[in-house]
Amino acid sequence: MSDSAVVLLVEGDIVVRHPLAEYLRECGFTVFEAANSEEAKAALNARELHIRLVLVDMQTTSSGFALRQWILKHKPSVEVMLAGSVEKAVEGAAEVCEDGPTITKPYEHHLVLDRIRQTLARRASKKAP
Repeated sequence: MSDSAVVLLVEGDIVVRHPLAEYLRECGFTVFEAANSEEAKAALNARELHIRLVLVDMQTTSSGFALRQWILKHKPSVEVMLAGSVEKAVEGAAEVCEDGPTITKPYEHHLVLDRIRQTLARRASKKAP
């Protein structure tokens, strides 16, 4: 799997979002940034972006689970990774779905990179004949 995949990072805190986005860019990913669900949906609807994975922060993006549900319905080919605290995950999951975050904060950049690679590789292997 190539690291040239396009990632959308949805994180309300620019102090957190920007360094993680830069790290992922240095690792070969094309990264777009969104501060909230509305910006994320606009990016996902932009045909020219070809987003393959969305990383959604559950702490600063209060509608993260709802965004995940929207992506599953409208963009089923896009992988979604949720990040956040256990408390926020329980709150959101109780309202929307059973899935909790797959990454916890504060982010360890190399762990985020590993999880993105694993998620995209798993999607690619499902498509292989």
